[in-house]
Amino acid sequence: MSSISEYNAFGAELEELLNLRYAPIALKLLRDEADAPEGAYRPRRDSGEHLALCQAFAAVRRQRKSIVMFREDNWCPWPLIGFGMVDFDESMELYDTTVTSTFIEDREKAREFFKTSYPRMDCGGDAGLALAPLRGANFEPDIVLIYCRPAQLRSLLMSAKFKSGELTASEFDSVDSCVHSTIPALKTGRYRITVPDPGEYERGLTDEDEMIFTVPAGKLGQLTEGLRAIASAGFGYRQLYMEMRSDFPRPQFYDDLCGHWGLDRGEVWKR
Repeated sequence: MSSISEYNAFGAELEELLNLRYAPIALKLLRDEADAPEGAYRPRRDSGEHLALCQAFAAVRRQRKSIVMFREDNWCPWPLIGFGMVDFDESMELYDTTVTSTFIEDREKAREFFKTSYPRMDCGGDAGLALAPLRGANFEPDIVLIYCRPAQLRSLLMSAKFKSGELTASEFDSVDSCVHSTIPALKTGRYRITVPDPGEYERGLTDEDEMIFTVPAGKLGQLTEGLRAIASAGFGYRQLYMEMRSDFPRPQFYDDLCGHWGLDRGEVWKR
C-alpha cells in the first residue's frame, strides 16, 4: 500500500510522462464529515453555493483546488442517487420520470436498465467525496481520474496491458459520466474508460477531445511503472511523433511532370 507522499509522486510523474494538460484527480470515499481532509473547500459551507460533481472535478483538475462534496453540496441528482446519499427507489413518485431521463425511449427498458445496469452504491446519507490534485492530495485516494486526449489514453492502455497481459474492458454510456467514471472502478478495482457526458461538456468545461481514464489506487504504482517502461523503449507519449518525410513516394504523373521539367525523379507511389 502506497503512502500519501508516494501517491503525490505518482501524480507528478503521470503529468510528466503523459504531458497532461490537467491534474489527475484523487478521489476518496468519506464515511462522514469527521473523515474530511483538512483545508478542503466545502461549497455550501464556505460560500453558500453548490456544484455538480463534474464541476467539482473541473475545479480540481483545472484550478488544482481541494474540494469535499457531501450531499448538501451537490447541485446534480445523479451522484446523490448513484452513491446512495439519498433515498431513491421504485416507490418514489418521481421514479419513472427520473429513470426515463437516461435516454432510453422505451419506459420498461429504461426501468430495467436503471435496476440492472446503472452504477449504484449504498454509501449512506452521511457519506461524501474528497477530491484533490493527485500530486498535492493530503489523503490516500481510492481511485484516480485522468482526463486525457485519445493519444494519451493509448499510452495508458499500453501500460495497463504491458503490466497485466490483459486488455482493458469497459462499457460506455453517453450520459451520467460522473457515476460511470467512479462507481464501477470503486466496486470492481478495475480500470475504467468513460465518455464525458453533456453536463461535463456544458458545465464541467471538458473539452471535445477528452476521455476519462479511471485508475484504482492499488494499480497506480504498476501503471506508472508501465508508463516508464514503454517510454524507455521509445513508445511513450512523449516519444511518439508524426513524421514528415522528405522525398516521399509520389504518384506517377507527379514524377513524370518533374522529369519533364528537368527536376529530380524519385520513388513512385504505388497502391
